[in-house]
Amino acid sequence: MLKPTDHSRRKFLLESLLLAAGLPACQADNVFTSAPTATSTPGTSPANSTVNTPLSTNNVHFLLRNDAEYAKHRQIFNKRITAMPKVIAVCSNEKGVQEAVAYASKTKLPITVKSGGHSFEGFSVMEGSLMVDMSGMNKPIYNKTSKLLTIQPGAKLGGVYEYLNRFGRLIPAGSCAGVGVAGLTLGGGYGFFARQFGLTCDSLQRVRMVDGKGQVHDSSNEPDLLWACKGGGNGNFGIITELEFKTHPAPPFFHSARFKYRNLSPEQATQLAERWFGLMPGLPKTAYSSWVLNGKHLTVLVTDTAPGTALNTILDKLKTGATEVTPLRKDAFLPGIQRFRGGTDPMYFKNVSAGYYTGFKDLKAMLPAICQKIANAKVNTILQINTLGGEISNPALEATAAYPHRTLAYLGELQTYYDKPAQTATAEQTVREIQGMLTKGGIRAHYRNYPDVEIPNWETAYYGKSYARLQTLKRKYDPDNLIRHPQSVRA
Repeated sequence: MLKPTDHSRRKFLLESLLLAAGLPACQADNVFTSAPTATSTPGTSPANSTVNTPLSTNNVHFLLRNDAEYAKHRQIFNKRITAMPKVIAVCSNEKGVQEAVAYASKTKLPITVKSGGHSFEGFSVMEGSLMVDMSGMNKPIYNKTSKLLTIQPGAKLGGVYEYLNRFGRLIPAGSCAGVGVAGLTLGGGYGFFARQFGLTCDSLQRVRMVDGKGQVHDSSNEPDLLWACKGGGNGNFGIITELEFKTHPAPPFFHSARFKYRNLSPEQATQLAERWFGLMPGLPKTAYSSWVLNGKHLTVLVTDTAPGTALNTILDKLKTGATEVTPLRKDAFLPGIQRFRGGTDPMYFKNVSAGYYTGFKDLKAMLPAICQKIANAKVNTILQINTLGGEISNPALEATAAYPHRTLAYLGELQTYYDKPAQTATAEQTVREIQGMLTKGGIRAHYRNYPDVEIPNWETAYYGKSYARLQTLKRKYDPDNLIRHPQSVRA
């Protein structure tokens, strides 16, 4: 993605549609980098001199605010978030994570966890906390015999796709190259391939975790832990140090088509939404679609890995009324998804879940007013609605995962982007007003990977009936609530 100050950023959003399962914008990191080291030694400057100055080891490198490498490791994707951890623990291995937890426990510092750094609300940073930076732990290993992929939590999605492509395999996820696979998975994870293979978390087979007491757990021996890591969110009661996935055959080709409808009135946009919702039940399981309203302009994207008659029928109907049509394009698999990989630079934004829907009827009464609000917004405002359903809604998966929203076939995301920190209050108010309209209209269920710190009753909105069971695990793994953020599971 281009920087927010680039005049073409909005055009880019319409052209490429940031469809990542988890986050709308990306920071490209190399999943094969080694753990970074600081160029200065913590505690050597007067400003860093305290009784509890942490001592780095071969397993973890501690950074204080005056250290040269602090800013680089504190940086997250959302420039709107300005919180400053007191200490950053750059971990090289699982032992380093244990040492970081021990230090936080000794000094009574709350722990936050950063892998990809893409949390909408910056939950990987918190003022005065200890940030556990996992970005250097990013090694992937594919087993050709078992067809299992083992990765560390710092692995980024783009690098994982490239790595697995060597073997003709994939894990079902979105397209955003810079998103951390760990955070994506722990919150659920969806994207181009979820309707065919299920959520990202549905392919998760095993995890290792360091809990709030510094103890290591393997879900092979604790099935409740694996259940919790399938949609139960991150930063709740432990720090994941390893994930193991079953992989799926990668298709040889990736197809995509795009339809644009410009200068719409709120009524026209609503009519096009009704038509889109009406067509989506016929979408093949191998396909995905999104409806994206950016100001007064609408883009509909449709992708498929095995297009046929059913898809062509939908594409023909979407042509009616379109200002511009990009016919179905055929790319080799990896280059095809890389067209939607997103950008690299941190930016200002306020993006949140706009709720789950069963269909158009959930939005019908309020959508014209929401479209008007988007058209009149003083910052770039987007409503994106994505298709779920397919294998995601398989009833057999209900008991295997904490993710509670399988029966809801659509997911909305409200996005605002802007150029200057002075616009933050405007962006936040825009989101607040539209979110309020959605809440008033009866939208109650929300996606954990698209958090909103102002959402009412977030516990049930994100987790539904799974929340009570997650609380039980919180009491088991982190009874002192050492690992926490503003919307972490409460004991």
